Amino acid sequence: MTHAPLALADPVSALIMLALALGLWLTAAAVTIGAGRLVIPWLVKRKINDGEQRKASDYLRMLHSDKKNTPTMGGAFIVPAWLLVSALGAGMLVLLGFDALRVFGALGLAAFVVLGNGALGLVDDYCKLTKRGKDGISGKTKLAAQTAIAALASSGACWLLGDAGRLLVLPFVSLEIGWWMIPLGTFVIVGAGNAYNLTDGLDGLAGGTGSVAFYAMAGGAGLLAALGSAPALALEAALLGSVASGALLGFLYWNRHPAKVFMGDTGSLSLGALLGLLAVLARLELLLAVVGGVFVVEALSVMLQVGYFKLSKGKRIFRCAPLHHHFQFGGWHETKVTRHFLAAACACAFVGLALAATFVRLPQPAPQASKPKVEREVPADVLVQR
Repeated sequence: MTHAPLALADPVSALIMLALALGLWLTAAAVTIGAGRLVIPWLVKRKINDGEQRKASDYLRMLHSDKKNTPTMGGAFIVPAWLLVSALGAGMLVLLGFDALRVFGALGLAAFVVLGNGALGLVDDYCKLTKRGKDGISGKTKLAAQTAIAALASSGACWLLGDAGRLLVLPFVSLEIGWWMIPLGTFVIVGAGNAYNLTDGLDGLAGGTGSVAFYAMAGGAGLLAALGSAPALALEAALLGSVASGALLGFLYWNRHPAKVFMGDTGSLSLGALLGLLAVLARLELLLAVVGGVFVVEALSVMLQVGYFKLSKGKRIFRCAPLHHHFQFGGWHETKVTRHFLAAACACAFVGLALAATFVRLPQPAPQASKPKVEREVPADVLVQR
């Protein structure tokens, strides 16, 4: 049975979906904490750590000298935990009567993006860890692989969404963009992956801000599904986002200061790309720019720094980029930087959720067939001649 979109007239279904999302959120957090307890000792035993060789400056190397033995590649247990709980949630949706093609189609696309980017990050981490002094996969090769994965995922999303995938949803209006949805989706997925990857630089920073961003995107998509006609895969995106938020909350248990493990490219590339894909599935690309405002600013700081450095032949705008290192170089302790960035992420989430209401398209009531007018015959005996 294909499930009809939720509406205000069906508050019971909305409450059931809310309870399911919260349950999956907590389950994902618990599973990730348990997985970390098993995987982190294995990473420590095999000395899978960053060392000191790839810092941007001697001062940054000194600031992070106490982290040289902290294991990385935490995505190795975040991704399986997310995949397991997401599959559980998708099965529950199907049992509740939702369309299996849409539910498992969305899960399949998400798994493809996460596993594809996770494998890319795993190879990148491996190159960095085994070839001391190297920077992993070259930037061009990494970008080409990310683009190929994102383009395939966007094409699959366009097919799965049908006509809804050719609409760009903006506040109070929707624009028909046709097949331009594929390059737009590709840009969003690749951009989100790289922006989130740049944010992974301090204890608790990527885990905390990522958990908040996924939670806000899940809330926005859920609002779209609960109040509007939701022709897109908004409810499926809300489920996947809730699980990702919970998984990052569980990771934060191990990644808070002083961190027991770092996320690494294995986790940051895959989860960032997932965040972009959820925006594509729910048709909330613009909302992602607001909810993920911290990631946008981090990426912009790097682009501005590199561009100005080349144009000015050696001058800099920031003390160090990404932006969180700028504040470290200014004397802030990394916990202070993380707290302020987490507060900024919460503010972006609050604004994004408030803005999400403007993306809702209430279902139009079906037009009622007008009853044909029946002319009454006037009896001849009541006709009055003037």
